[in-house]
Amino acid sequence: MAKKGVEADEAKKLTPVMRQFEDAKAQHPDAILFFRLGDFYEMFHEDAVTASRVLSLTLTSRNKGAKDEIPMAGVPYHAAHGYIAKLLAAGFKVALCEQMADPSKVKGIVPREVVRVLTPALVTSEDQLEARENQWLAAVDLAGTPESPTIGLALLDLSTGELLASELGGVAPLLAEVARADPRELLLGGDPAAVVAIDEALRAVVPRLAHRADEGLADADVDALLDEATEIAVAAEARRSGLPLAGLRAAARAVRFARRCTPRVKLPVRRIAPHDLAACMRVDETAQAHLEIVRAAAGGRAGSLLDVVDATTTPAGARLLRRRLLAPLLDVGAIRRRLDEVEVFVTHSRCRAELREALGDLGDLERLAVRASLREVGPRDLGALRDGLHAAPRAAEAVGRIPDASARELLGASVDLLPELAALLARALVDQPPVSGKDGGAIREGFDAELDECRRLEAGGTERIVALEASLRASTGATSLRIKFNRVFGYTIEVTKTHLAKVPAAWRRKQTIAGAERFTSAELDQLAADVEGASARALEIEERLFGDLCDRTAEASPRIRELCRRLAAWDVASALADVAHRHDYVRPEVDESDVLAIEEGRHPVVERTSARGRFVPNDVTLVAGADRLWLVTGPNMAGKSTLMRQTALIALLAQAGSFVPAKAARIGLVDRLLSRVGASDDLARGDSTFMVEMRETAAILRQATRRSLVVLDEIGRGTSTYDGLAIAWSVAEHLHDAVGCRALFATHYHELTELSKTAPGVVNVSVSAREHDGGVVFLHTVQRGPASRSYGIAVARLAGLPESVLARARAVLLTLEAGAQAAPATSTAEPTRKGRGAVPQLDLFAAPSVAAPDPAERLAIETVRALDVTRTTPLDALSLLAKLQASLGGSRDPA
Repeated sequence: MAKKGVEADEAKKLTPVMRQFEDAKAQHPDAILFFRLGDFYEMFHEDAVTASRVLSLTLTSRNKGAKDEIPMAGVPYHAAHGYIAKLLAAGFKVALCEQMADPSKVKGIVPREVVRVLTPALVTSEDQLEARENQWLAAVDLAGTPESPTIGLALLDLSTGELLASELGGVAPLLAEVARADPRELLLGGDPAAVVAIDEALRAVVPRLAHRADEGLADADVDALLDEATEIAVAAEARRSGLPLAGLRAAARAVRFARRCTPRVKLPVRRIAPHDLAACMRVDETAQAHLEIVRAAAGGRAGSLLDVVDATTTPAGARLLRRRLLAPLLDVGAIRRRLDEVEVFVTHSRCRAELREALGDLGDLERLAVRASLREVGPRDLGALRDGLHAAPRAAEAVGRIPDASARELLGASVDLLPELAALLARALVDQPPVSGKDGGAIREGFDAELDECRRLEAGGTERIVALEASLRASTGATSLRIKFNRVFGYTIEVTKTHLAKVPAAWRRKQTIAGAERFTSAELDQLAADVEGASARALEIEERLFGDLCDRTAEASPRIRELCRRLAAWDVASALADVAHRHDYVRPEVDESDVLAIEEGRHPVVERTSARGRFVPNDVTLVAGADRLWLVTGPNMAGKSTLMRQTALIALLAQAGSFVPAKAARIGLVDRLLSRVGASDDLARGDSTFMVEMRETAAILRQATRRSLVVLDEIGRGTSTYDGLAIAWSVAEHLHDAVGCRALFATHYHELTELSKTAPGVVNVSVSAREHDGGVVFLHTVQRGPASRSYGIAVARLAGLPESVLARARAVLLTLEAGAQAAPATSTAEPTRKGRGAVPQLDLFAAPSVAAPDPAERLAIETVRALDVTRTTPLDALSLLAKLQASLGGSRDPA
């Protein structure tokens, strides 16, 4: 009771403005409150301290010097977007508390309300969105146990009105889907134990994600939450479509969160689309990263697959292509329909060019329509939407000119172009509308008679003021007389002090300034009232007319978004056709066989960055029931990784519905694309390169099926020779025997090539290279049979190692090879399972034979023989000589 009394006493001390702030902050305690005071957004208390640190603002205080001093920081209202974007990028929520009335027309305290809460995923402003990517909010609903959870996943993009939902079969699919969607924000709700375990795994996959815990949700509230928050009743339709309860619960969590952040409008969601993961090739988070599908290893888009195949001209088309690359299809019929669409535009190049030119003027109709439904558009936004609606008929006409009727039907050439809305916006808006409508000037002359009359009165009033000024100057003889306007005093008659004696007695003094006096008269007052009244009335009419245009646009929002979806599909098909035409891609044959046959395949990214004509294409043939596992050997830099990556990317492009970089390709459906290519570590989790490699390999072995395509590079290289070879052997054997999938397995363990003698589906291939003049020439050509050697020392020479080091390495290599050839039969690895042959191993530490020459002498001799004196500096030669002398028991000291 005492505490409540103290709080009540403190509340009484608050000014009305600070009481408003405290009330608004109590509604959104987890957000930084931007509190509108005139031309500034002010922040107080901890919000001010946090914002000053993140935004580098000056921290001041309210009631400075008093006991109740309050930390304060502020940003200009007109520049708030940039500051808000920085806070959102740092993972904060921002609540906007606005003035709900014009302060000049309110007596007493101005009413204020929180009109919007901005979060990293729930932004809709154009300058805070990535135009070519979705802005997903992911909501995860967890039930069951941590060991066997039931997982619902929903993805909401408020900027486009899309809501997807699904039920996942485990944690691995969840991690893959979250990595695929790359959301900006994640809600986790459900069983607390499961939430803690899965949250940690998700943070490892998408570290930049803003994580938020969501409160409890009763099953009985799910339908009501979905229907109340959206434009139409969506829950019943979602249940009819067979969406599981877990997916519905996740969708309810997403819309509840979004609704609380946008309390004044309905969400622009028309339906909950089932996100059927079983219909898509699974590309887990590791494969997405290793294959650089949408993001390169350096972190940006440049150098990724998406970067080289994305020739789309609209933001909606770019977003659609990105989703297709990350979720290739498993339905052969649907894949072939996509390929048919691309082929239409490959065949009809003129129509393709006309379509792409028209689409270039389209803009982002999808997001503009959503912003209209959220009442967040300005005159310039509606002008952009008008221009897009005028470009759409040109795009439809380009498709309509395709002579093949079946092709036009395939593309859906008959679309709703919203001619009535396009005509309305063309009549209503000026050619170049202003960003904001608060100063008028957005509505075209001739659209509204009353507005035109007010504008005539306003313009005529200005002419009358000029005429009055001339009349007063003539009647008084005050040649310096001027009629001027300012916001404080309005219109005044300004007379310099040299002519003050000529001022009529009936004029009233209003202001004294340096060198002049300002007056007003009854005639000027009446004229000013007429002009200002006409101006104010014109602004009121414009505001009403613009509001009507926004309402009409919002009503048409579902139709606009449907039109945009069709145009985006044309954009993707024509863009892929343009890439195929320019870079010699071929239509792949996609079927349900277990064959993956590529003739003269090329890596889409490496080929583009190579000098023209320098990329060497290669063939690959994998058949699940026959030659299904290629063991790829060859030196570093010869192209093993490129070969494996290009095979995986060609399969992915084909099932995404794209032509592929090859002379011919037959792709039997791949259900999972699993990759472990490249070295990496995870310092944040304390995992070494080898531990990361083993984790990823373990995940591949758990997920792979007979229809999968597995790409493995250098398994076992992060540990000792014996352990690494044993692991690599066992993994390859498991893929061949237990899984039976199509796989490419690159290795430097030449002993592993012995596996082909006892495993009928294993084929040895190598990427060729030749030594020339002490160096190595990479031919980049795949040939049957294992590599004869690794050329490691030749590659080291290319890298610039000192000649003395290279000579020593050659000598050591010769000594070790001689020791390996003389090794007794017992110097072998343990026999592998299923009775396969033993693998001869090189014992680096075996004691020399009694009859063998002294090892140190032999090594010294071989070092001298291997030395290239023409490439050795005097200092290197002396250093090497000292080492040899020491190895033979000599002294380094000449004395």
